[in-house]
Amino acid sequence: MSSSATKYPEYVDSKPPVVTLAEYDEAPWAGTTCVDSRDDEYVVVDMQKPEQVVARIAPSDNRTLDTIFKSAKKTFVDNVAKETKEKAQKK
Repeated sequence: MSSSATKYPEYVDSKPPVVTLAEYDEAPWAGTTCVDSRDDEYVVVDMQKPEQVVARIAPSDNRTLDTIFKSAKKTFVDNVAKETKEKAQKK
């Protein structure tokens, strides 16, 4: 499904709507979007146009997302460190 054919939820008072993680998981547009961390909140963005914020994640789900993002960042840092070490050993 391309993002151009996807119907995203309407903005409320000129702001992206707030959705819970459970609602996001079930949303028909979930497949064309991803969660990102911006300006001290979690938002849902269009993967083809990441500047387009589709929704905001309910603050009640912040703890869950904090854990997920912390784990993902640690994995990323660990992988970069491992690759750097391997490249240094090849020299």
